[in-house]
Amino acid sequence: METIECFCTNLRSAALAGTAYYDHKLAPAGVKVTMFRLLRQIDRLNVPSLTELSGATGLDRSTLGRNIRVLERDGHVETVQVEDGRSKAIRLTEEGRKVLDHATPLWAEAQSELRAILGEDADHLLDVLRQVSKLNQARVEKD
Repeated sequence: METIECFCTNLRSAALAGTAYYDHKLAPAGVKVTMFRLLRQIDRLNVPSLTELSGATGLDRSTLGRNIRVLERDGHVETVQVEDGRSKAIRLTEEGRKVLDHATPLWAEAQSELRAILGEDADHLLDVLRQVSKLNQARVEKD
């Protein structure tokens, strides 16, 4: 029987290695890449609702809620009532802004280093990763 490399195993190993790499680079800012990613999206979306943030990050509401509670506990975000009073939104605090401002150049440095390591394959790899990311979205839309 022919041995076939497992896509899932390799994807998970690469994701773990990539996460560890970014966590190491972002450590001086006191934030891990998972939380940095949320801070960036909150900033980009400018006081998003949980539904908007969930859609932008691809996180289900319960996972997102747990992560937002950590960011709130650390003083990086706060929950605010939306004008209609029926939903809540998330905004960066002054402390969250400071963390994001400190972490962004560290993230950019990590991006540059990975691009240099990957060389001419970097753009192709990003395209492949985007295709893989769309698999779950297509499955959810189909169900």
